[in-house]
Formats: sequence, structure tokens, C-alpha cells
Amino acid sequence: MSNVTKIKEEKVTQVFSYEVKMVVHIIADDEKTAKQQLDEKGGIVTKRDVKLLNSVVLYGEKEK
Repeated sequence: MSNVTKIKEEKVTQVFSYEVKMVVHIIADDEKTAKQQLDEKGGIVTKRDVKLLNSVVLYGEKEK
């Protein structure tokens, strides 16, 4: 018979889901190159709207 100690989680971990709409500028010679650069390196963000959609607790207990 073995002794098993239950581990109490003190920290709450959550998942936050956001909807993000951005305007991104890319400086490139053509559209194909611009898309590739956007996918690999990103670009210059000039506008960003963020909306929190949801948050869900994954595991843990809230600290008292």
C-alpha cells in the first residue's frame, strides 16, 4: 500500500479567446512577396481592434 499525496493547485490557469481585426501594411515589389512576408515576418500594424469573446478556467483553485 502506497501513500499518495494529493497536490493542491494554487494557481488558476485560464484560456482567453479574442477576436482581433487588424490593418497591416507590407512594403514589397508584388502581392506574392507581400503575402509571404506577412506570413513569415508580419508587417506594420496601423490599426487593431480587440474584443474579448470568452474566458474559461482550465484547472486550479482560486486563492483564498
